[in-house]
Amino acid sequence: MYVEVENLRIPVRDIEKNARDIDNKLRPYIAEYCSIVETEIADIKVISKSIDARKKGWPVLTYKVQFRIKNAVRGMRNFKEIDASTEKKTSFLLELDPKNKVQNPIVVGTGPAGLLAAWMLAYYGMKPIVIDCGTNVEQRHEDITNFKKTRELNENSNYLYGEGGAGTYSDGKLYTRKKDDRIKFVIDLFIKYGAPKKIGIVNRPHIGSDKLRSMVAKMREEIISLGGEYRWNCKVTDIIVKDNQCYGVKLESGETLESEKTILAFGLSSRDLIEQLIETGVDHELKDFQIGTRIEHRQELIDRNQYGMDFARHESLPPAEYNFVSRPQAIEGINRVSTFCMCPGGTIVPATAERGMLSTNGMSNFARNNKFANSCLIVNQKSDCFATTKDAFKFLRDIESAAFVAGGSDYTAPGQDASAFIKGQAKFLSPTTSYCFGIKPFDLNEILPGETADSIAYALNFFERKCKGFMKDGKLIGVETHISSPVRFTRDFESMQTSVKNLYIAGEGAGYAGGIMSAAIDGLKIAEKIILNEN
Repeated sequence: MYVEVENLRIPVRDIEKNARDIDNKLRPYIAEYCSIVETEIADIKVISKSIDARKKGWPVLTYKVQFRIKNAVRGMRNFKEIDASTEKKTSFLLELDPKNKVQNPIVVGTGPAGLLAAWMLAYYGMKPIVIDCGTNVEQRHEDITNFKKTRELNENSNYLYGEGGAGTYSDGKLYTRKKDDRIKFVIDLFIKYGAPKKIGIVNRPHIGSDKLRSMVAKMREEIISLGGEYRWNCKVTDIIVKDNQCYGVKLESGETLESEKTILAFGLSSRDLIEQLIETGVDHELKDFQIGTRIEHRQELIDRNQYGMDFARHESLPPAEYNFVSRPQAIEGINRVSTFCMCPGGTIVPATAERGMLSTNGMSNFARNNKFANSCLIVNQKSDCFATTKDAFKFLRDIESAAFVAGGSDYTAPGQDASAFIKGQAKFLSPTTSYCFGIKPFDLNEILPGETADSIAYALNFFERKCKGFMKDGKLIGVETHISSPVRFTRDFESMQTSVKNLYIAGEGAGYAGGIMSAAIDGLKIAEKIILNEN
């Protein structure tokens, strides 16, 4: 007999102090909760796991599990019988009926949108040609290591560009507000290619930058084995258009590549290509976007606040996260501020692809075992403040250039204590940080737009009340400008094409995604349309 148990609650105080792998040691807790002996329990499968830390003191781990009962047990409670053969299918994406198969569609970009689109097309035998201005993930890792040693930036292979896209070096967070059956499909697919199995059960999954590198490499190998082709160090400068129909792409080398279908999944940081597509005549619109600054704390401080514990974090608990929002009511010049891309146990990295520019991002490995936590404090920038795309990009580049100079023009980041930011003082009590190039005292009020800086100052005081020490112990480091695109390319949602026939623009660079999962789903949807070839 197979059964399912919901709301299995295990107070952390009841778990041995050094019990790290509690997910695989649930048998005694299940036995007690269901009033059966442990030996009757077999084949335990964790369906979901969450942490309830609403009550200060001791958090509670909450599980939903399925398992097999060897023999029927009288008096068993807190369960429901299930049919183990009726597990929800997630393979619907693999049941498409291709019409007139397109051969060798072009996919530009190997971030989540391009990667998932290329995988799907390869699965259906369409042998995609995958192009990236950067390098494969192995070479990319060497280039980033060299950048950290020499401070010499490779503009095509860095924390933003290269196989896996920017997401490879930003922790691999997979949570999204989207509701779509493809989410489980993507998670299962990532697990198949080496992502930790735990991402399938927790409510805020992440892969970790260390695991992501091998995962995207394995997906590349599969795409190639299915007939796909990769071309590295190939920078796309424009598309081939005739009679408002796309026939392929033009490369910086002067070469042209022709194809019946072209997917551009270049990411939000490919500003030159975005501007060129607009000049070529692809319909677009300006949209709101965000900028901000990174804030860093000791992870211990976040653990104590979020878990409500006056002692060190229990081994069974992951490093604590937070998600704060300041919503000031009718205060002129003070706007909403959200924490974004929170990285527990993480590091701050220089996420820039242009020399002479500086922008930050946060990343962490799967273990999240760094002693620091960081997140971005982001503020919305209204699209009606900019007349053109060029104006919006100049606004961003001016901020990045000012940050680069303020840090000493060598990728050192300008920074200050959060309490000093509120007072307009260029100082910090300690230079200790996870940021690889170190920090230099500078008042970020001089770089950020006035309303943005004022909004962050207001939010810091508000967040201090929610999390003791958030402002007093926090350190602001650099600026963050690669958060979302100020441009959205209009598309026909039935065919997913842009205003240029047979041209598809996917993911964050298209203005239709805001993270790994939403970008991956966008890439899948476009691939489905090409596979069905109903346009």
